[in-house]
Amino acid sequence: MSSPIEAAALSDTEIQEMLAQAVRRYAERAAECEGALPAFPADVPMTATEVMVTVTAMLKAVNLQVFELGMWQAWSGR
Repeated sequence: MSSPIEAAALSDTEIQEMLAQAVRRYAERAAECEGALPAFPADVPMTATEVMVTVTAMLKAVNLQVFELGMWQAWSGR
């Protein structure tokens, strides 16, 4: 999988800032689409490990547990 920006060329802070911006933009767009926006393009393979590592770090960053995520999903219908 090739990338226009090589991860090794980016600092940790740059990667964190890109992720924060991407999460905000995705959440805004997903709200407009009522949750019908896939997280990734169909032609961009993502492994379960890549997703789990990132999601775990994101939940930890905002002090949420998987249980709370499940409750939010049940209550919001997403």
